[in-house]
Amino acid sequence: MKWKRSISIILLVMLLLAGAALFYERKTGREDNCFYGEVDYISVLQWDGVVYQEDYASPAREQLKGKRLGEISYRKADHQCPRDEMLNGDSTLLETGTALYEVTGYKASARLWAGDRLFIAHSNPEAVTLNDLLDISGKITAVRFISGMDGTTRLMDFTPEAAGLFIEEYPKSEYIPFDQLYKDTKGWVGDKYWLEIELKDGSALTIVYNTLSRSFNPPAYATPELAGLIEQQRKLIYAK
Repeated sequence: MKWKRSISIILLVMLLLAGAALFYERKTGREDNCFYGEVDYISVLQWDGVVYQEDYASPAREQLKGKRLGEISYRKADHQCPRDEMLNGDSTLLETGTALYEVTGYKASARLWAGDRLFIAHSNPEAVTLNDLLDISGKITAVRFISGMDGTTRLMDFTPEAAGLFIEEYPKSEYIPFDQLYKDTKGWVGDKYWLEIELKDGSALTIVYNTLSRSFNPPAYATPELAGLIEQQRKLIYAK
């Protein structure tokens, strides 16, 4: 019957496609990652081995453009089958040809201007400490708790003594890639406090502290002294 023949042909085609996909996976070591339709990318770029994520806060006026470093040469959003591994000059959303510049007062490994958009280092295989990642040592002026609901509402500044200790110790924390931290803590589960550090140029960085694993994102484990300091300062919010 014709319908049986049609079904046989469809099944044969499906088997051929499945076989081709299996051959591709064995040959390349990965599954086909082609997509069809819209993809929600986080805005990131890679330069000189460092992956940067876009900072959506309004940049401080003091964060001026420095030396031109290069430009974006590949945009993942332009490709139906983008490559998995990001290479230097790759971005997810920035247009090809977008110029990259140093940020005055910061190491290029910590911050970059991409056109008029500011990017902060998210991962750096060469970093040993959080200061290696973020270049914030000697630049922090205040530390405070902010609301985890909106990420902006200020709850309470650390006392001057506590802020001084945090400012000194936090940049020294040992950097650990977040994917490793996520794996080690089985999904980084636990209650979280949101902190903000204000910098001399008027910009600010958001830090998330996990109370269960006593760890931060940007990723590092808190020393016992820092963990105790954060808990002690947190109690002051409710002591008023």
